[in-house]
Amino acid sequence: MASESQIIKIGSLVVLLVMLSLVSSYSIFYSQTVDGATTTTNSNITITSSQELDTIMSQISNSDKPEDIATLAYMWGYPLITAQRSFDYFTNPNTPHVIGQGPANEINCASQLVNASFTDVVTPNDDTLYCQSWMDLTKEPLVLNVPSVQDRYITFEFLDAYTNDYTYLGTRGSGGSEGTYLIAGPNWDGQVPEDMTKIWTPTNLAWVLNRILVKGDSDLPNVHAIQDKLSLTPLSVFEGKTTTTTAQLDEKAVSSQVPIKPQPANIPTTGIKLYDELGQAMTKNPLNPPDPGLVAKLANIGIGPGKTPSVEANDTIKTALETGIQEGEKLIDSRIANIGTVVNGWSYNTQTGIYGNDYLTRAAITKLGFGANIPQEAIYPTTLTDSQGKPYNGANKYAVHFDPGQTPPVDGFWSFTMYNEEKYFYENPLNRYSIGEYTDGLKTNTDGSLDIYIQNQSPGVDKKSNWLPSPADGFFMILRMYLPAEQVLNGTWTPPPVNIAG
Repeated sequence: MASESQIIKIGSLVVLLVMLSLVSSYSIFYSQTVDGATTTTNSNITITSSQELDTIMSQISNSDKPEDIATLAYMWGYPLITAQRSFDYFTNPNTPHVIGQGPANEINCASQLVNASFTDVVTPNDDTLYCQSWMDLTKEPLVLNVPSVQDRYITFEFLDAYTNDYTYLGTRGSGGSEGTYLIAGPNWDGQVPEDMTKIWTPTNLAWVLNRILVKGDSDLPNVHAIQDKLSLTPLSVFEGKTTTTTAQLDEKAVSSQVPIKPQPANIPTTGIKLYDELGQAMTKNPLNPPDPGLVAKLANIGIGPGKTPSVEANDTIKTALETGIQEGEKLIDSRIANIGTVVNGWSYNTQTGIYGNDYLTRAAITKLGFGANIPQEAIYPTTLTDSQGKPYNGANKYAVHFDPGQTPPVDGFWSFTMYNEEKYFYENPLNRYSIGEYTDGLKTNTDGSLDIYIQNQSPGVDKKSNWLPSPADGFFMILRMYLPAEQVLNGTWTPPPVNIAG
């Protein structure tokens, strides 16, 4: 059971650590260029389409030029570096108290939903409480105990060191059933204890994100009761062979220096030592099936497990490595700017969680929203403009209308969340930051349709129950849909437009 000291205020992991800053993909307008006569990019032609990016990626992937190999290495390694830095930062006891901090191989849980005073990270949510575990499976497996949860949405998202979602437990993944799971790393070949289900993990570094639906503040004790039944324990401790955890054994080896923050802006500024960092991260984490050919190519310029090209490479290769960082960043930002589909003013992306050899999209999603769910688990449409294409402004009154039976079709839950221009909650008289199916008092019309009123001032007593307060100036919204139905995934259902109300 999680101890009180392990209860961390995680409430809005969703953007810094989880994929809910989708607004970034629609507010970045990036001009990136390509010379059609070569396999490297330069500053002559603006990339405007995913097809154009695919062509560039094909050229780079087939090129033997050092600068192109370095660019490919940067994109391929971006998620691995992000995961390793996140592990180092959030598990280091010397890190200043931050969201998600806690020892490796333990569960760290949020205890409260956040409010408008919370500004640690952008685009928080007030729908779920989070628990997370950063795992190092090098020495032994971990035992995860999960209680039965049938009265609400719950999920456990498992990500490997390359940010691929490799399994799920919870409402969709395991029917919300009780279970004891052995989380084993790629090299473990021991006997699975009786009454345990093995979860094979492709890499030694891995991350588990748990989300539990909260049906309002009065429901928090029920969620706490679920959290108290969660446990993550090294196998040797579970079997009574030792009382000392792996984290405790490694504590003395932890550097007193605070690790670099795992923020996207800090990756390119590292310079070519970044490739040394990549080589170190490669030593403990086996490759994904599509990777060996690519990694063999990286070795041609001195990038590989345990390699330090910033020291070992000649000046020509070092220059190529610097170019690789610059060009890799441009391509990643261009992919972000071209991600997703826009319908009725809502932009959303369904290319998340499982990437194969699409290294550019994997890097873009890592930069855009590290920890992305697969679309079958959750989709997060974002709207920055009204039905006329104009940015939202609190001087106007807006409304969203759902015809009867046309509210978001989900098997989990849905909600609209309001954010100010700084991407935080807006303080308002109702202390209401989102509105959805679990909003107390939400009213449908006599014909079964639903209207949501989005404006700065109250729409009146008769409409107050359906009011999502907005700032007086600019804002944007995210529609969260957990366990979206097939018609959401295939595009036959799309969010209705947000119209200026009469």
